[in-house]
Amino acid sequence: MFAVAIGGTAFGAVRKTGDDFDCRASDAIRVGHLLSEPSLYISQNRGRPNPYLDNMPPEERARIQRQYREWQSLPPEQRDTMRRRMDEWNRMPPQDRDRYQQRYQQWQQLSPEDRRGLENNLQRWDNLSPQERDSIRRRFKN
Repeated sequence: MFAVAIGGTAFGAVRKTGDDFDCRASDAIRVGHLLSEPSLYISQNRGRPNPYLDNMPPEERARIQRQYREWQSLPPEQRDTMRRRMDEWNRMPPQDRDRYQQRYQQWQQLSPEDRRGLENNLQRWDNLSPQERDSIRRRFKN
């Protein structure tokens, strides 16, 4: 559901803490449509059972409901950012999704110190001029 948020700074998501959500990419694909316009979905189905939620295991249903409450508590600009990222994710070719999931698993396995070091390196990369970046790329191609 919040696959967009899994990339943190790599995706440009705005997050308060590193572990706000229990995220999986499969959730993004399965319930992303519920979050794009949740009030519309809820109003259209008022009084009728939700077959999607009713057919899932209780622990999964509870997790989705918890994430939905967290979603509702987010500031509007953060929700908009996450919706845009979700749209990008849904348009992404399967091989790119797989690559992002693999990279996220690698990220999860890093120690906090290694994560900070990587974030610092990415920040330094962002501050380099295009010429400096090209120079570094040429050195690594050889």
